[in-house]
Amino acid sequence: MVSQKLFLRLALIVLCGASACAKQADAPAAAAENPADGPASIVVPAGLLDSIGKADAKAGEALFISKGCKACHNLTDVKLVGPGLKGVTARRSLPWMARMILHPEVMVKEDPEAKKMLAALMTPMANQNVQPDTELPALLAFLKTL
Repeated sequence: MVSQKLFLRLALIVLCGASACAKQADAPAAAAENPADGPASIVVPAGLLDSIGKADAKAGEALFISKGCKACHNLTDVKLVGPGLKGVTARRSLPWMARMILHPEVMVKEDPEAKKMLAALMTPMANQNVQPDTELPALLAFLKTL
């Protein structure tokens, strides 16, 4: 076992160069993704939380209507086709909501909570082609007001 580890380490040094391997060995481990935030395969824009704080909730409300979200979601806690959205930010993290808005088709395949929702609601959420850097922060700012 020790000789196998030594062999792998030497092979790594030969393949990537001693200085690169030393940097890799000294680098801190990346923080684990929070499962409550949804699958890491869906990229959330960098600085999203800051962007939400600066976004216009009224613009988010207009997007909510123009993207057709109101056809499936009530702004109360009452289910329509999809779940009611009142208090949604208390039930879900902002990164989870961002991933669900950006790629619901991936979420229902990879995220346990989205799978449960699909099983209960029997209707998948449609991808509304929300622009991650411009529209998403405004939508999330609006949802925070509910």
